Formats: sequence, structure tokens, C-alpha cells
Amino acid sequence: MSRLPSRLPSASFLPSRRALLGLGGLSAVLGVSPVWGRQPPPRAASPLVGVEPLLVATGLTRRWQSAMHRDLGWAARWSPLSTGEVLRQLEAGTVDAGLFLSDPRADQLDRDGLIYNRQTLARTDVILIGPRDDVAGIRGEADPARALAQVQAAAGAGAVNWDAPPMDSALGQLLAALTHHTAAPGLAPLASRQPPPEASYRLVTQAEWLTHRPAGSWRVWLQDPVRMQLAVQVACSFRAHHGGAKLLVNWLQAPLAQRAFDTPRGAWRAARAG
Repeated sequence: MSRLPSRLPSASFLPSRRALLGLGGLSAVLGVSPVWGRQPPPRAASPLVGVEPLLVATGLTRRWQSAMHRDLGWAARWSPLSTGEVLRQLEAGTVDAGLFLSDPRADQLDRDGLIYNRQTLARTDVILIGPRDDVAGIRGEADPARALAQVQAAAGAGAVNWDAPPMDSALGQLLAALTHHTAAPGLAPLASRQPPPEASYRLVTQAEWLTHRPAGSWRVWLQDPVRMQLAVQVACSFRAHHGGAKLLVNWLQAPLAQRAFDTPRGAWRAARAG
């Protein structure tokens, strides 16, 4: 019967740390990776993403950029565009994905199958700001449609300035939906005169208000978290079908990306928080 060796081979027979590192270097030269240090290739290329400028202005894309580099090995190529233009380019397939504010035109693209993987990431309130004095006569009016119609009527009478949002914007679409077939309540007669520059009213998002408050003396006159809000949404273009775009949509719903909505506090309500 053969006898087992009385002792194990000495440590000099085991590969040294330098030798192990040498194997890794040799593997790199040969174009292969040792099992213990394998770095998987990126799962997709960086997508071209149309993005609503509000998300750039409030710092979301900047925070996502650094987190993407750490987590995915690449970052999206951002192309700032109005919500209306983002939706047009998604339809045409000239961007791979889009980040936009809720808009009825997105509902139509979704129904037509021209965008897919559409997800809501966060929400922000919309507020009506104006001068400290109740120049438009809306004090006590709680209905957003009637208050906005009254401000527009006051502007038509020359009593106030009304900075109407562009119809192509998400704010413009929200305004149109709220005031459709709504007449001004006529709370007070308004004398026709040239309003002073400070007697201006405008709609802004809570995200803009808390991060880039306009200069001057402003007051919040109207806020309705149910009827006056916009959602940040993301979707892929059906005509582009870019692998990185689908990966981006999934990544934006993960906790790491959702934490970008936590600052400044109150500007956004992340989807994960309801």
C-alpha cells in the first residue's frame, strides 16, 4: 500500500502574489480576464435623451450624471428640449428616450404605440404667483379654473400683466385644460389702465419656485396639489429601440436615481414616495 506524504508541500510550491498578479497582466495582454477579476462590458451604449429644461435647471441631470458613471459606466447624452419638442422627437425617433412633463400629447403617443416603457418618476406642484396686493381680484377664490380665468380677464382689461406660458409647454397645456370653457367669475369690476410692471401673474412649478425663485416681491396666490401638478415622465421611442434607453428607464426607477428628487426638499415628490 502506498503511503501518503507525511506533510503538505511547503509554501514555496504555492503561486506567489506577484505570480497571481502576473497572470492578471498576461490575461490583459491576451485579451481575456481571469475569473476573479472579470469586468463585464457595458450592457448597452449611452442613449441620446431629450430632456425638459426644468430638469436641467433644478440639477436633476447633473446629479444623475455622476451616479450613472459610477453605476452604469456611462451617462446619458442630454439634449435640453421643451416637453412638446421632446414628444415630437420621440415620435420621430430622433432621440432614443425622453424625459418630459405630463402632457396629453404623451397619452396619444402611448395609445398609438409610438412610445413605450413610459414611467412616472416624480411630481411637482404648479402654483400661481403674483404681486403682494390682490390686483386681479382673486382673493378667496379656491377653484383654479375660475381664479386663472379671472387673472386672464384682468389682464384683458389692462389691470394686470399676465405672463402666459407657451402653449407648447407643459404649463401651457395644463392651463388650457384647466380654463377650457371656464368664464371669469367677475368678482370685481376692473378699471382699464396700464398696469405697473410689478403687477404680473404667472404659473410656475414648485420645483422652479424653490430652486430659482424669480427676483422681486412675489406672493403665492393659488396652489391645488390635486388639479395643479405635473409629473416627470420618461419613455422610449418605438422607432429608435435603443438598448441603453430601456436600461436608463429601469435605472431611473431605482433608489439611487430616485434620491436625486430629495433636494431641494419639497420641490419634487418622488414616485417611490407616492
